Amino acid sequence: MVESAESDFAERNGIETNDASLTEILPGFPEQVEGEIVFCDADNINTDGIYPGKYTYQDDVTKDKMATVCMENYDEQFPTIAHEGDILVAGFNFGCGSSREQAATAILAKKIPMVVAGSFGNIFSRNSINNALMGVEVPRLIHRLREAFSTGEVQADQQSVTEPKVNWESLDSPPPATQKKPSREKQLTRRTGWKLTWDVWRSSVEVQEGPGGPSWSQKVGELPPNVQDIIARGGLENWVKREIQANT
Repeated sequence: MVESAESDFAERNGIETNDASLTEILPGFPEQVEGEIVFCDADNINTDGIYPGKYTYQDDVTKDKMATVCMENYDEQFPTIAHEGDILVAGFNFGCGSSREQAATAILAKKIPMVVAGSFGNIFSRNSINNALMGVEVPRLIHRLREAFSTGEVQADQQSVTEPKVNWESLDSPPPATQKKPSREKQLTRRTGWKLTWDVWRSSVEVQEGPGGPSWSQKVGELPPNVQDIIARGGLENWVKREIQANT
């Protein structure tokens, strides 16, 4: 009956239904994940930016506290801007830096189920799976968000500076021109009004660029059943416990 329902859904939506193009979905795992995009417009947001190091070795930090300080070192306004069920989208190399697992669990504590980035730090990517945080790399989305929400920054109009030829010449001579300011200040965290839907079954994402805006879809990496199993059980620790119980 499930196969029939999936086939009907595919036919209604023009989806290719051959086995080679579809991902097996484990019972209980969501076929789709969707939410409004909250955009953190920066590359190389490291684990300290996601979860401050001063909390890392405190054993009494509650989930509520973790949610409150999530992304604090990147943007203090993040906790008030991001809401439960949002999809966090950031730039490239998200989660670089240390191996602290709280960088993943703090995002989950904020009740954000999924992170999308241009790329992820390798350790963060593995920690996310281990702690049941879903993540997808979609470089095209980062470029589109930056095109749509550009800050209109103006490059500095400075005179060229040459190396000194003799000791009395200075690199400060001639003095650089006055730095031009951006036309509007860059917003570190932004509610975009855009909606992202990750179709796990089809291994694709669909982006609706705001009400009445254009929409587009793109294939992404497959989330295989073994990784689904870890996420569905709440992380690797719970998965191991269940496997031990099942074999004793």
